[in-house]
Amino acid sequence: MSASPTSKYRSPTSEQDLVLAWIRRARESQLAHYAMADKLSKREHWLGVPVIAITAIVGTTVFASIAAEAISPIAKIAVGMFSVLATLLSSLQTFFKFSERAEKHRAAGARFSSVRRKLEVVYAQQSAENERNYIATLREELDRLAEESLNVPSKVFLEVQKNIYYPAGTTANEIPVGPANGNKEGAQAVP
Repeated sequence: MSASPTSKYRSPTSEQDLVLAWIRRARESQLAHYAMADKLSKREHWLGVPVIAITAIVGTTVFASIAAEAISPIAKIAVGMFSVLATLLSSLQTFFKFSERAEKHRAAGARFSSVRRKLEVVYAQQSAENERNYIATLREELDRLAEESLNVPSKVFLEVQKNIYYPAGTTANEIPVGPANGNKEGAQAVP
């Protein structure tokens, strides 16, 4: 049995290590929320497009049936079934609120991105006095974001963590400068 990602966790031993750990967590949270927003948007489209198509078919059929003198019972049943299907899909779309939840995840991703950039500035300046001024404020901001943000399922979060790559030779607490561009030669996934 392999060790879980949390079993490899080491507490930061300095303020610099703490800021690096927070940068990593903010980046993972940012990307996880964006990934979840994308998944929810796709689900919205998977339900929305069929609702539009089925509703258009039912509406056209109803108007055509007004002009027709005799409509077969099978056609009436088919129109009724399509109407029920459109209602069901529309209800599911409303119930799951994919669009609303996707927007909340996008907003959370943007807020985590903002905090990450602030942390990167603190880290880049490497001034102990400057760090102490911001660490408490940024900790409160990260705590508030974690409380206010929607939950990201473990499966999505772990997938994001698996796809974040850092240059070979970096420790678990080191964060490279710049975005991850996939698994380039000589890169490794950070546990």
